[in-house]
Amino acid sequence: MMVTDSFSIEFWICYLCGGFSDILDGVVARVLKQQSEIGAKLDSIADLFFGAALSYVIISNVPLPIWTWVFIAFIVALRFIGYGIGVYKYHTFSSLHTYMNKLVGIFLFLFPLLYKVFDLNIVCTFLCLIAFISAVEEIIITLCSKELERNRKGLFFTNTRF
Repeated sequence: MMVTDSFSIEFWICYLCGGFSDILDGVVARVLKQQSEIGAKLDSIADLFFGAALSYVIISNVPLPIWTWVFIAFIVALRFIGYGIGVYKYHTFSSLHTYMNKLVGIFLFLFPLLYKVFDLNIVCTFLCLIAFISAVEEIIITLCSKELERNRKGLFFTNTRF
């Protein structure tokens, strides 16, 4: 059962509200100095659910080329490998808030808009490339870090907070 038709006005309202609330929760937490480990975990989990819901709509309505599916499966496998390493090493879910992960999130959020404006192959290629780089970066950081730094900005940034 669908709550709303795909790419309808109701979809766009829910989609934009969900995306902007995701952006604002981090800003509000920083301004109010209410950042916490549990908040960082919940933000990562909420991002996963938002991504899954968006993926469902895209899968149902956008005819992605087969090469994109192969690349997506590879990236998802890399993500699970990275999370598995994090669980093994830190004994907790270890999604990082790197600049690359944020960039991927922004472009995933923009995908329905970009899909309507640009060629699908260009959008898929760009998004898959940055998602691949982001997944590899997170694996490298997880492997090389002695302790979990959820708010690490990237591979070339150490012990820094957003």
